Amino acid sequence: MLEQWVIGKLNPLKVEKLIILADPQRMIRAGAQAVDGWARDNGFTVLFCSGNLALREMYENLRSDTSAKIILVDRTREKARLPLFYPDLETRCKPKARLTITLRDFLTEQTGDQRWPSLVNSDRNLSRLVLDHQDKALDAHRQLRDVDEHRFQDSDLYKIVLGATLNVNPFKQLSGGEIRRLCIENHERLEKIKDLFSTGVGTEASEVLAHLKDQIEQAEKPWCWMLDNDPQTVVRSFTLSAIMYQRTGIVYELTETLRRARR
Repeated sequence: MLEQWVIGKLNPLKVEKLIILADPQRMIRAGAQAVDGWARDNGFTVLFCSGNLALREMYENLRSDTSAKIILVDRTREKARLPLFYPDLETRCKPKARLTITLRDFLTEQTGDQRWPSLVNSDRNLSRLVLDHQDKALDAHRQLRDVDEHRFQDSDLYKIVLGATLNVNPFKQLSGGEIRRLCIENHERLEKIKDLFSTGVGTEASEVLAHLKDQIEQAEKPWCWMLDNDPQTVVRSFTLSAIMYQRTGIVYELTETLRRARR
């Protein structure tokens, strides 16, 4: 989806000799159809750079070839201390062939919603999760619009990221089946969300995580223990407890066992 969007930006520039494509969030992957595949199909050489030394080495090899068609992919991060420096190429490049792509622009064009928070560009961890789960992020945006046609707060962005990563609808109460699937099948992703949302990225993120925790903690046993424990440990301990109860009538307390397992 993202690749087709980038290719759509490049297609009108097939006849140009030089294209400068700024990609501050590094959404373009080396070797992907966008940009390498498109460049190969249209006779361009790609300079895929984030450092000035590499850029100069690549460009010097092509400088004397007047027939060369070049795409410079500038991967300089926003507010980078050492941005790429290429005033000679900027002078040669036509204004219409200078492009900047951002994740927010992509999401805005895909959804028709101008209210995407700038945080989706500035927070690398959030943007990476959205890029890794593009289709699910767009699904979560539609689910937000089902709840409210106009609202789009930072907390909604965190919910979209959570929903896209965990493959759940973050704008409704999760069912017991969804919690079971989340805790077992997506436990690794759940840990990633916990780490990201609990490391000081903002009060909104903490509140979104707290709401998810509340839902899981209210689930039936053993699922209510899954958020803070390894799923295999929980299942083994719960199974052992059930067996002991069947054979001895003794209720085996799991909370202490799980607490020890986390040490």
